[in-house]
Amino acid sequence: MFKVIIIGCGNIGFRHFEGLLKTDLSLVIYVIDPNVEALNRVQKCYEESNSEEKTCYFLESIKNIPEYIDLCIIATSSKVRLEVAERILKTTSVKYLILEKVLFQKESDYDQMSFLLKEYNVKGCWVNCPLRTLPIFMELKEKVNSNLNFYVEYRNFGIGCNSIHQLDLFSFLTNCLDLKIETSKLENVVESKREGYLEVLGILTASTNKEDTLIISSNIQSSPEYFMKLKFNEEIWTIFPLLEKITVEGTQNNEIIEKVINYPKQSSITSLLVTELLLLGKCSLPDYETSKKLHVNLIKNLNTFFSKVLDHKVIECPIT
Repeated sequence: MFKVIIIGCGNIGFRHFEGLLKTDLSLVIYVIDPNVEALNRVQKCYEESNSEEKTCYFLESIKNIPEYIDLCIIATSSKVRLEVAERILKTTSVKYLILEKVLFQKESDYDQMSFLLKEYNVKGCWVNCPLRTLPIFMELKEKVNSNLNFYVEYRNFGIGCNSIHQLDLFSFLTNCLDLKIETSKLENVVESKREGYLEVLGILTASTNKEDTLIISSNIQSSPEYFMKLKFNEEIWTIFPLLEKITVEGTQNNEIIEKVINYPKQSSITSLLVTELLLLGKCSLPDYETSKKLHVNLIKNLNTFFSKVLDHKVIECPIT
């Protein structure tokens, strides 16, 4: 049986747990969270699943975990993620790691994590930016052979905590990691729905040296309908993730085709990714060093914006 640990069982950790229950693998799952209510919610989910192939333990600390773990998923907030990662690596031998985003708040944390992965001989570490793994975007990557203009709009997007997903997808589709990120059109700072963190509204842009562009727009004037519009070759693809549909428009003949797509939820994504990783040692998420480069670029630019708006130097980016 494979041994898996999930550290942090809030909303995203809970979805990862659901994904583990969906796999056909025999698993021993350790769920770690100091919040007893969160643990009880996950335990109830496990009991209702009646899973015979899964054995689960629900713990408030990592004191009683085994000496070897096949996979550790760290789904804590960004503020404590490095500390948690270091503690788990010092406590047990971890083969594979999946980290939630946004990874860390401080630039120095990113190099420290690189050091820890080598120091403790972790075989592979990936970051949960899964858009690049979805069939619709894998299909798009095969089609894009000209400049890409990528536009994202959603009133409830949350540019601070969500834009790394779009930046990763943009990087994946354009084969470019060296993005120029621009924050001059960000408008203001608001309280995040997660206590102790901030969010930003306005427009964030990114571009490549090949003139591909990404525009992320989120403010009170933005569309209440979440959509992504991608212009390339002689086509315009408009994807509505929450409605699971897409329109494809030919710019030469003005022909519009509407299709239903499968836009899987996190639990389904986790199920597929974990199965592939544990059985084959492969993972289609961005690896740590790839995501590190995008994260540091974003964090630097957001810190500059926060410093200007908050009128003091910000070195710990207050997003999660």
